[in-house]
Amino acid sequence: MNLKQQFSKNWPHLLVLAVFFITTFIYFAPEYDGYALKQHDIEQFAGMSQEIQMYREKFDEEPLWTNSMFGGMPAVQISMLYHGNIFQKTINGFLGTVGVPSGIFLLHLIGFYILALCLGIRPIVAVFGSFAFAFASYEIVIIQAGHNSKAIAVALMAPVVGAFLMTYKRNWKLGVLLSALFMTYEIASNHLQVTYYLGMLLLGLGIYELVKAIRSKDLKSFGIKSGLLVAAYGLAAFINFGNIGLTQEYAEATIRGGNEVSITPDGQEDVEKTSGLDKSYITNWSYGIGESFTLISPYVKGSASVQLRDTPFAENVINSDRSQQEINDILNAPFILYWGEQSITSGPVYIGIVVFFIMILGLVYLDDKRKWVMFAVGVLALMLSWGKNYMGLTEFFIDNIPGYNKFRTVTIILVLIELIAPLIGLMFLSQLYNKREELMSNKKPFLYAGAGVFALLLMVKVVGLGDGYSSPRDEQQMERIPGMIMNQLRNMSPQQRAQNNIDLNNQQQVAQIIDQQMEVYEDQFLAFKSVREDIFASSMNRSMFILVVAFALVALFFYSKVKTEYIMFGLSALVLADLVPVALNYLSKKETDSGQFKYWIPAEEKKYPVKPSQADYQIMEMESQDPEVLKAIQEGEKQGESKALELDFVGKYRNQVKDVYKFSALNFATNYRVFDYNNPWGSSRTSYFHKNLGGYHGAKLQNIQNVFDFHIVNGNNKVFDILNVKYFINGDRAMPNPNALGACWLAKNVETVETVNDELLALGNVYELQNVGAGQLLINGTSSKSSTLFGAMKAQYALAGDTSDINVNINIGEGMEAYFVVDQNGRKDFIPKQMIDGDSTASFTKLALLKVKSSFEPKEEVIVLKENADGLKKEYSAKGTLALTEYLPNKMTYVSSSDEEQLAVFSEIFYQNGWSATINGKEADILKVNYLLRGLKLPKGDNTIEFTFDLPKLKTANTLSVIGTILMLLAFGFYGYQVYSEKKKAA
Repeated sequence: MNLKQQFSKNWPHLLVLAVFFITTFIYFAPEYDGYALKQHDIEQFAGMSQEIQMYREKFDEEPLWTNSMFGGMPAVQISMLYHGNIFQKTINGFLGTVGVPSGIFLLHLIGFYILALCLGIRPIVAVFGSFAFAFASYEIVIIQAGHNSKAIAVALMAPVVGAFLMTYKRNWKLGVLLSALFMTYEIASNHLQVTYYLGMLLLGLGIYELVKAIRSKDLKSFGIKSGLLVAAYGLAAFINFGNIGLTQEYAEATIRGGNEVSITPDGQEDVEKTSGLDKSYITNWSYGIGESFTLISPYVKGSASVQLRDTPFAENVINSDRSQQEINDILNAPFILYWGEQSITSGPVYIGIVVFFIMILGLVYLDDKRKWVMFAVGVLALMLSWGKNYMGLTEFFIDNIPGYNKFRTVTIILVLIELIAPLIGLMFLSQLYNKREELMSNKKPFLYAGAGVFALLLMVKVVGLGDGYSSPRDEQQMERIPGMIMNQLRNMSPQQRAQNNIDLNNQQQVAQIIDQQMEVYEDQFLAFKSVREDIFASSMNRSMFILVVAFALVALFFYSKVKTEYIMFGLSALVLADLVPVALNYLSKKETDSGQFKYWIPAEEKKYPVKPSQADYQIMEMESQDPEVLKAIQEGEKQGESKALELDFVGKYRNQVKDVYKFSALNFATNYRVFDYNNPWGSSRTSYFHKNLGGYHGAKLQNIQNVFDFHIVNGNNKVFDILNVKYFINGDRAMPNPNALGACWLAKNVETVETVNDELLALGNVYELQNVGAGQLLINGTSSKSSTLFGAMKAQYALAGDTSDINVNINIGEGMEAYFVVDQNGRKDFIPKQMIDGDSTASFTKLALLKVKSSFEPKEEVIVLKENADGLKKEYSAKGTLALTEYLPNKMTYVSSSDEEQLAVFSEIFYQNGWSATINGKEADILKVNYLLRGLKLPKGDNTIEFTFDLPKLKTANTLSVIGTILMLLAFGFYGYQVYSEKKKAA
């Protein structure tokens, strides 16, 4: 067949691809004009992966471990290249050629088009489904947010489902091969949560095929096809063994793998303890039941979690007939536009009223009974997305369905609806296209369906969603306001209170002031809710109008002789008209008042997205006092200058590249940690420049999470010391920590404990708190005269109807005492016992007495689980030297010298799999000490100690990927040979 014949045969597909490319080019035009999308999670990724990327550039190999996040963690779920996996390389190559994010969007269009082709659906019909799938608002939102791996995995769900359906419906041989191919790509995209949800849909469809085979007594054919499909998916897993195997191994040590610690930070039994994530963490992002109506009307719960003035809806307020004062009050109100049940959101999940209506018609008219399976899976997905708002079902899945408790953010499962709804609609339109004359004789269901959907929308508009246009968050915010007003009054100076005639002891006057201020807030909130009500009504009107247009277009199928092709063009255009304006709210070419793009930045900024703060420069300056470190930084600056010239960067961008290389050189020349108080557990910005104790990741190691929850959040600075936190960042200032213990030290005393709970708690102080006042001492809500507690337990004091929290984590040592007191102005705080005993004016009233019963002394003692303490002495002399001589993230070298056997502690995170240690070339057992650090028994004399990290599974994974790829290519080759032979015989 010559080129002309090929074009004649395939021109519809080429035309569709051209339409897809043009659509992508138009929507993502800034990307092709020297801009890059400003993606929050990609900026976070840049921080968490910076040490890994610089190591690759420096040594041309995988480090496998990084110390830039949470004190240290494997690189498995940060950035890992599996060099034997050509499918991962193909995805990266495609995106590198087309661009990001446009390539991800294009993958959605092409992926759904492949699904349609697998079902034998005409290209003109397939375009409808592709647009519906790609422009669904959630896909645009996650692309804008930078959830690239998630978006790629969602895009690849479509061809996987298409190949699955092809296997049972059309061409089982090609279907099986394509299933292997597309599932390999799906797993390679590295978002196993999306793949897990995809598996739920495939399982449902598989059960349907089994029931169908039983009824038709065709179990043999079903068994062959299903067995080959399982083999195909097995081959996909085989090729992606590295991603799956290493992720599974790593997950066991993370917050997704369960928690050995069986108590909560306040000392109570952990009732939410599971073999995976905590139930509250899993369901933290749960879709509201009423919020589900955003699927068919986008703004029924507002928009994103932003101020009204930052949204297009602000124009409606500005142009309303409200007074200027009312407009200003509304625009400046301290409330966000979104009033749904989620803690925060970037936008609604909107599949489109057109798609919903066409899906309903599919449920009514489609002959293919698989529609009910897909619909049932979609309904299940919706119910599971409700999470904590429908906890019975969610809890059942967490407790009984394997793997479900490993994933957080249950709202992600809504991607199944984004796939299922347009798929059912597409199948219906295909049937309508092929059997139009037959369906024209059965018009009543169409009329009933249209009337039913319109009635649903009208009822929701009239009745509302029962939320009063407010959310639990609003109520909590209003409840906090009286306390804020009271704090403002207390923080006023005595002179200010006197000038305003305010007497804090006059409870009636204080209550009156608070009530007056509350009236202002309540009026403002009522006005704000009226705007929300207008937005809700406008959203419902929008959906009803578009539904009427969709009804009219589909009616042309039943009541006119207008060509089917023209109607399909109209429906595709209507889908775009429905979805694109919503998508543009979350990703567009919109400019800010300063003339810059809201969502786009210059491409140079995207390559090096994080700029050093003043605090970062201060740390570099302090470290530069060491001549060797200064020399390394200067060399890094030269490398940065060379890199900037290579990239043709000038001006501030050139300086930014030089900064990146200077800080990288600093990182490799030193070994200390930094703790950033600005956003320690929600940002990886600090990780871009330093070895960070904090970070940003959804699968951090469980041990560092526990230390954070039990100690760091409660101000136990000794944890910072043992983790070698040399600098704190607060605002734009860097503050040295003089108590940091360095990279390693020799321990004196070994304190053994019985359980992991004890091991964790031993890192802090143990207190005794005694009630000595007229009120009630509450420990975890229970009244107590005296109690032994540790820092994370909740202590409160109730006096005269006022309950105050008691923070026992104050700076006093073992054996010292302090009183919790209240002064004449109602302020409560701790005062040392000696000061209270010497207070002759009796200006304080004693409430409770705090004693420190025991205190962790990290320089002197080391905590070890009793089961790990075999061969350890109770005491060591700690006489000798121990020092770090070489740092790499995956290899650290130390030297020691002592006349006696010693116990060494290293301020590095203990991780069971991958780390090995040698002393003078001989393997040594790594001890877990101080709950999360490494320890070694050192023989007397001079020693060279090396810690190295390696993952032998990675080499195995690369080999298996190559073998699996060869097997897949052979299978495709054999199939191609069979097709060729059959055609030759037929000719």
